[in-house]
Amino acid sequence: MVAVLAALGIYLASGARQLYVDRLADQLAAQAQLVAAAAAPSLAAGGGVAEIDPLVKRLGAQIDARVTVIAPDGTVLGDSVADPRAMENHADRPEVVAARTAGVGKTQRRSGTLDTAFLYVAVPIMGTPDAAARVALPLDEVNAAVRRIQRDVGAAAAIAAALAAVVAVLIAARITEPLDALRRQVRAVAAGSLDAAVRPAPTRELGDVGRAFNAMTADLRRLAAEQRRTRDRLEATLANLNDGVVITDETGAVVRLNGAAERILGVMSEAAVGRPFIVASRDHDLADLLQEALATGEPRAATVAYTHGRRVLEVSARSVRSGGERIGLVVLRDVTELRRLEGVRREFVANVSHELRTPLASIKALAETLQAGARDDPAVADEFLGRITGEVDYLTALVDELLDLARLEAGRITLRPEVCDPADVLPRAVERLRPQAERAGLALRVEIPSGLPAVRVDRARIEQVMLNLVHNAVKFTPVGGEIVTGAAVTEGMLRVSVRDTGVGIAAEELPRVFERFYKTDKARRSVGTGLGLAIAKHIVQAHGGAISAESAPGQGATFSFTVPLAAPTDGAGAAANGKGTSTDPHPPA
Repeated sequence: MVAVLAALGIYLASGARQLYVDRLADQLAAQAQLVAAAAAPSLAAGGGVAEIDPLVKRLGAQIDARVTVIAPDGTVLGDSVADPRAMENHADRPEVVAARTAGVGKTQRRSGTLDTAFLYVAVPIMGTPDAAARVALPLDEVNAAVRRIQRDVGAAAAIAAALAAVVAVLIAARITEPLDALRRQVRAVAAGSLDAAVRPAPTRELGDVGRAFNAMTADLRRLAAEQRRTRDRLEATLANLNDGVVITDETGAVVRLNGAAERILGVMSEAAVGRPFIVASRDHDLADLLQEALATGEPRAATVAYTHGRRVLEVSARSVRSGGERIGLVVLRDVTELRRLEGVRREFVANVSHELRTPLASIKALAETLQAGARDDPAVADEFLGRITGEVDYLTALVDELLDLARLEAGRITLRPEVCDPADVLPRAVERLRPQAERAGLALRVEIPSGLPAVRVDRARIEQVMLNLVHNAVKFTPVGGEIVTGAAVTEGMLRVSVRDTGVGIAAEELPRVFERFYKTDKARRSVGTGLGLAIAKHIVQAHGGAISAESAPGQGATFSFTVPLAAPTDGAGAAANGKGTSTDPHPPA
């Protein structure tokens, strides 16, 4: 605004001066016409300086201007302010030349005679060719008038600039303060603080901007919250999936993998992210499956025998378009246990079929023999009926044990725990099998020290475990062998062991001795259902304990299990009542 006002002031001052000069020139031209008319008679009569100079001085005094009369040859015949005889020839003066050619001559220049800037206006004198009358006024008055105009315009411009500055400051304050606040909040949003908000300015436009900014940040907060919820749900889903999930970029470099994938592949996220999938998986079959899916865009699936960890994996790989990019998705499902269970199921069916087929075939053969006429022989009939009864008893025992095992595995067996003295429960179960051990020519010893703390167990079920373990030891210990039962407190649990000097178990068979129907090679000739150890395992586990076996071929075997001690609040103290025994009341023959 100051620049515009300054330019306007210069323009007005220049225009005013020119207007003033033009009007003054017109006035001087009229006066010059009067001077020419007054001097024309004297000049026509041949008058010289003596006649014309006094006339010019009178006219100059009357019109208050410098008056000059110039002869056709340029000689000055009269001048109102100077001696014409001392003046130069004026034939070449621009105004004189213009008057002779155009009728009026105007010019501005500094006077050589008076050393002052003048405005000169000359007109021709009628009746005397090339003679001219000239009127001049000093430009000091013009310049003074122009300076007054410039002063007035400058004062007006200064006042206007001051008012404009005040108004600009007020308006700028109303504009810049909201803009500064908006800029600060925009920087806060750019830095990640989505809680930023501005107070809408009172002006409509800036108020609309502030309200739009607040609406934008509210939308950003809502979108960010939705993204966080979506990300958290995805992270929670991935973290809790039993299947391994690996996400790669289109080149096959790992971008993300969940905890299940870490466990299956045996690699940590920090070591896998950013590296090729083949480096993370260390398996060419898995890497080839992903590369085929990425190359063709078609999903690929296969069952892979993963060498690291000896696992069987069901693998699905596919290429997915997401967010304008192509990613690889690999899903790993560990079916090792499922395959093992399928094998166990097939083996179970085969074992049950085998166990049922033998007694059923025997019963059928005996029945057919009786039907064929053996029933007529009382002695043979009684023997066959006794054998049939034995086979039926075996089948009944097998079915009962199968039902027992099914209930235990399904958790449908209800334990009836009570506080018991180990020195009372354990020997009782062992003593029930002492006659059988003696018939087999075995020494059976119970080494349970006195003073053992009480346990909280289901008495009948623990006796069943002891019967199964001792019976198993009796079956596989040759004549002259020894079976020792002991107990001790270990790590807050009561550990019970049954040690024999039997044929022993190979190391590769030890992990399977507690499976249903599993029999070692040496045990296949023995009589039994193959369910006793499986039932014992589930009973012990139902009590919160664990069962294990240690053995070496030809060096006997030791079966151990743990049960919880009774809590002090159960009202039972230590079973230090002298009922424990460490001697064998029935030494071997």
